[in-house]
Amino acid sequence: MSEKRMKFLNTHVDNLTMEEAVREAKRLILKGKNSYVVTPNVDHIVKIEHDGLFRDIYEKADLVLTDGKPLIWMSRWMGTPIKEKISGSDYFPEVCRMAAQEGFSVFLLGAAEGVAKKAAINLMKKYKNLKIAGVYSPSYAFENDVEEISYIIKKINAAKPDILCIGLGTPKQEKFYHRYKEQLKVPLTLHIGATIDFEAGVVKRAPKWISYVGLEWFYRLVKEPRRLYKRYLLEDVEIFPIFLKYRKYGSGSKVSAIQPETCSILGVDIAVTNMRSVIGYLTKNLERLRGEYVCVSNVHTTVMAYNDEAYCRIQNEAALAIPDGKPLSLMCRLRGYKDAQRVAGPDLMPEILKLSEEKGYRHYFYGSTEETLNSLEANLRERYPRLNIVGIYSPPFRKLTPEEDAEIMEKISLTKPDFLWVGLGAPKQERWMYEHKGKVDAVMLGVGAAFDFHAGTAKRAPKWIQEFYLEWLYRLIQDPKRLLKRYVRSNIQFIWLILTGR
Repeated sequence: MSEKRMKFLNTHVDNLTMEEAVREAKRLILKGKNSYVVTPNVDHIVKIEHDGLFRDIYEKADLVLTDGKPLIWMSRWMGTPIKEKISGSDYFPEVCRMAAQEGFSVFLLGAAEGVAKKAAINLMKKYKNLKIAGVYSPSYAFENDVEEISYIIKKINAAKPDILCIGLGTPKQEKFYHRYKEQLKVPLTLHIGATIDFEAGVVKRAPKWISYVGLEWFYRLVKEPRRLYKRYLLEDVEIFPIFLKYRKYGSGSKVSAIQPETCSILGVDIAVTNMRSVIGYLTKNLERLRGEYVCVSNVHTTVMAYNDEAYCRIQNEAALAIPDGKPLSLMCRLRGYKDAQRVAGPDLMPEILKLSEEKGYRHYFYGSTEETLNSLEANLRERYPRLNIVGIYSPPFRKLTPEEDAEIMEKISLTKPDFLWVGLGAPKQERWMYEHKGKVDAVMLGVGAAFDFHAGTAKRAPKWIQEFYLEWLYRLIQDPKRLLKRYVRSNIQFIWLILTGR
């Protein structure tokens, strides 16, 4: 890790010039330990947002260099400018130049049959005295072939390279190295994607001016539309909501332990907050908040609270009633709270889980069906490999007897969770948390459908639908029988009450 590492979006980057990055590579080689370099671009940032293992690989990287003009522009807009774009395809030749001067050897792993060998020949012509320790082009699905993997590891170790350059594409190359890192005896590993193809001359790289204006992705898309259209035109557009998210909440600023202000909407004290503030408040005050609960409020729960005094009291006695629905955060802003932002339960959960990998927080999940909970646990363990899930429980679809309730509460307490996630749906989950306030030594969070979304048993509305305040409509179309009556009544009454000044 360099001394100039900084938080950026959902990862870290080393804010270096090319010259500094090459010097850092030399330092890592001389250090003699298994070090590795990654070069995040837009596609990588999107993958990091959803793939816990990939994020973990990036967190542990010894050198993280920014590959992509869009990321450079975003860093400037966020007020934390990154010095220079350093793509793997630009960095690799400079490292080879340094290796030739210093007498370091290079091993090329990747590309199609014969391509790595051709790249090696071209590199030795370009950089006199460059030592190519070896090359190998694995078969297409080699990662499933134990014998071939064993052969690759033995071949690399026998060659004793100083630098291993893996060009298998992301995230395949990073995950391969992560899995077999301890068996590979190489001081420095670079993950370089299509660079071996570029150096071999079998794929033409975008002209310099296209790279300079940030359109290298478009050049590659035109060259390989069938392979790349999904990545560039469908998946990677998520970079925009990711950027807006971290621009709003900050990438690395200190979080606040102060309880947010509230804005009364139809008698419910909605927290005036944002994602980062909520996480800061909950984690900084974790010990004090044990036994308390958090309500994730939307239009439906707010209207229910307006009509039901007891339920309103439950909402207002929560440690926080956060604005899950866009209309609630909008109402807060219209009433003068300009910094109010939506904090949806399905978004809050992964943010806290992500932080928990670092902090070691313990989690228990209560609610939903056994099938959903099992899928949820499996998905979360895959996304967050270091996450500490201490238990799950699916209660029967009836009220528990006092004896049954006492038994399950004792079981939960024995696991010593920090966060108890409750997915029973509103208003059941809020009433359950209220009844168990002070009975469990954890912070309770009622997040409803978040269990289904993250288990993969229900599909959440796309980001653009959420931004247009239409997530309720998307859910209604998905489940009309259950939600039609709720949304028609709640939405109409909410609009009427707001317009009449309630």
